[in-house]
Amino acid sequence: MSKPNLLGQSCFLTVCLSRMNSAFLLFSKFLPRDFIARFFVACALLFGVARVQAQGEFEAPPLITNASQLELQAVRNTLSDLERAALGRDATALSFFGASVPGVSVPGDASPLRLTDRLTHLAVSPSGALVRQVFTLSIEGQPAVVLSSGAQELWLSRGADGGFAISRRFAAPSDALSEMQKVAAKVWSEEIQNRADENGAGNSRSAVLDLVASRVGGRWVWLRSQLWNGQLAPENGGDNFEGTAAKPGRAARSFVESRLKTAPGGRAVVGHFLLQSGGASWTGVSAEFNEARRIPRAADNAASLWRARIAGESYTLPDSHRDFGLTLTAVGLWNEAADELQKAELLQPGSVEPQKMKSAEAGRARDPETIVALQKKAEASIGFSSDHPEYLISALSRQQRNTPSVLGALRLALEYSSLAEEERAAAWGKQAELLFGRGGVAPRDVAWVRLLSDHLLERQKQARIKPSNVLRSKIWTVRVWPGDARAPAFLAALEEAQHTVYADFGIPMGNTEVILWSDQSQFARYTTQFSEQGGSEFVAALTLTKLVSTQNGPLVLGEEINTFNDPQGGEAIFSTIAHEYGHVAVRQLSRGRMVPVWFNEGIATSVEGGYEGYLGRVRRAANADMLLPMREMLEWNVDGERAFLAYSQANSIVDFMVKTWGKDAVLDVLRRIGRDTPPDAAFRGALGVSQTQLWERWVDAGIR
Repeated sequence: MSKPNLLGQSCFLTVCLSRMNSAFLLFSKFLPRDFIARFFVACALLFGVARVQAQGEFEAPPLITNASQLELQAVRNTLSDLERAALGRDATALSFFGASVPGVSVPGDASPLRLTDRLTHLAVSPSGALVRQVFTLSIEGQPAVVLSSGAQELWLSRGADGGFAISRRFAAPSDALSEMQKVAAKVWSEEIQNRADENGAGNSRSAVLDLVASRVGGRWVWLRSQLWNGQLAPENGGDNFEGTAAKPGRAARSFVESRLKTAPGGRAVVGHFLLQSGGASWTGVSAEFNEARRIPRAADNAASLWRARIAGESYTLPDSHRDFGLTLTAVGLWNEAADELQKAELLQPGSVEPQKMKSAEAGRARDPETIVALQKKAEASIGFSSDHPEYLISALSRQQRNTPSVLGALRLALEYSSLAEEERAAAWGKQAELLFGRGGVAPRDVAWVRLLSDHLLERQKQARIKPSNVLRSKIWTVRVWPGDARAPAFLAALEEAQHTVYADFGIPMGNTEVILWSDQSQFARYTTQFSEQGGSEFVAALTLTKLVSTQNGPLVLGEEINTFNDPQGGEAIFSTIAHEYGHVAVRQLSRGRMVPVWFNEGIATSVEGGYEGYLGRVRRAANADMLLPMREMLEWNVDGERAFLAYSQANSIVDFMVKTWGKDAVLDVLRRIGRDTPPDAAFRGALGVSQTQLWERWVDAGIR
C-alpha cells in the first residue's frame, strides 16, 4: 500500500484555510471574541504537525559518498544479496546483523523476519569500498519484536567485473545507552523482582543501582554497575521518568538519556547514573560526573572533533580515518583506533606507518572495555577476605549454635555493628551478658571479653550520633543523613575507589564502614575524639583504625572512613574517597604494621589519580634545589607549603617505583613489612635499594 501524500494534504489544508478565512470574517460578530484566534492557532499547529510528519517520512539524511552512480548501484546490489540471505535465515548473514551476539536468538520456527537498514556512508577507492549502514532486525508482529539494532561498517573488495564482494566487517562501538538499559532490566528481573516475590510487593523498594559509563573521545563507553541495598530518595522523591508503569529498562534509559546531556563538556568524564527501585520500575535519583584526569583534555577534545568530522564528508578520505585513529590512540580507545587505521590502509594501502599500526593493535589489550572486563574477572577470582562479615557471621553463628560462648556472642555483636545492623548487634550483646552471668567465660578469654565488651559499648554509643540512613554493598557499609543531596556523589566516589583499589592491588577485601557527615564541624566533633588531625582545617577525610597488639601482631578491631559534605568540593569527593581507600589497602597489605608515612601517602595519592598539581610542584622544587631530602620525608614533620611538596614528592616517587620496578614491586614492599620486615630492609629486598638510595635515583632519573 502506498504511503499517504501528507505534503499534498498540507497544501490542500492551506487552500481550505484561505477560503474559510472570508467566511469567518463574515460571521465573526456572532462568535466569542477569542474564538477566531484559537481556531487559527489550532490550524497552524495541525499544519505544523503535517509538515513535520512529511519531513520525517521523506527527508532521510543524505548519503555521504564519493561513489559514482554505477559504483553506488553495484554496492547496493551486494548489500541486497546480504539482506536476502539474512531474511532467508542464513547463519553467516544473520551474524552481520547482530544475531550471533550473546542473548540474541532467532526463533527456529517460521516466524517472518524483518530487516530495515539504510546506507549512511560510502567511501570508494581503486581497491574497494567502505560502507556504513544502520539496521534493525526484528520479528514481524503486532508489535514487532526487535532482535538487534545498531550500525556496522563493511569492507567490500572490488572485483574485475566492477562488482563488489564483502570481505570484512567492522563492528560499530558498543552503544552505552542500550547497554545500560539492558543491565537495568536484568538487575530488576534478577534482583529486585525476586525480593518483591519473597517479601511482598510493598517491600520491593530497597535498592539503588549505579550505572557507570565514561565519555571519552566524543562517545560514551559502558563500564559496569553496582547495586546497593537501601535507598537515597524518600518514597516520593527522585525523577520518575515515564511513571511506575514503565518497563524498568525503558524507565532507566529515559532517565540516563536525559542526564547524558548534562555532562560537563571539554574533558573526558566518568558518569554515574543512580536509580532507585520502587513500585514497578526504576526511579531516577541523580547523575554524578567525575573528570577522567588521566586523559589529557587536549587529546580528548581532538578525538571528539575528529569524531564529528568523520561523520561528515571526511569519511570518504583515507587520511581522515588515519588521523582519527591516531587521535583515538592518545585517549586510549585502542579497539576503535586500530579499526580506523585498518580502514585507512584498506582505502589507501601504505597510508599508515607499519609501526603505528602495530602499536594500535597491541593497544587493544588496554582498551577501556577490555580493562573493565579484566577488572571484573580479577575481582571475581580474588573474592573476599576471610574476615569479610559474610564469612565471619556464618562461621560464628554455626560455632555459637554448637558451643555458645560469651566471646562468640560479642564477636557476632561487633560484626553486626560494623554492618550498621544495630538491633541484631544489641541482641547479641544481651546474649553475651546472659552467658556472662551464668559464668560461661574461660579464664584465657577474660581479657578478650573485657576488650570486646568495651569496644561494643563504645560502638553502640557512637551509633546514636552517626548518620541514620544506611546503604550497603558487598564492600561498603555507608552511613549518610536522610535526604543528603551529596549522598549520590558519595556512593559514586566509593564505587570508583572500590574498582581502582580492589583490582589494582589484587587483595581480598572486607567490608569498610564509611560515614558522610553533614559539614566540617560535625566531622571534627566526631573524629577529634580519636585523632587530633580531625580538627585541622586542611583535613578533608580521616580513616580511623582501631588496632590492638597480640602475640601474632596487630589485630584490627574496627575501621571506618570519615569525610564531610563540602558544598564547594565539587568532584573533590572522588579523589578524597579514593585516597582514603588507598590507606585501607595499605593497612590490609601490611597487616597493620607501621608503614613509612611518605610511602603510605604516596600510594594513596597515586590511587586518587595524582595529587593535584604534583608534577609541576616537584619540577619547580627540583629546579630551585629545594626538594625535601629523604630524611625529612621519613620524619614527615611537615605543614603549610612544605606539606604540599611532601605529598607531591611522595606521589612522584611512587610513580617512579611503578615505572622502574613495576606495580608488583610496590605491593611486595608492603607485604614484606606485613611479615615484620623492617621498612628499609623491605625496600632493599623488593627493589634492591634503601629508601635513601631510592630518593637519590628518583632525583637523578625520576623527575620529568
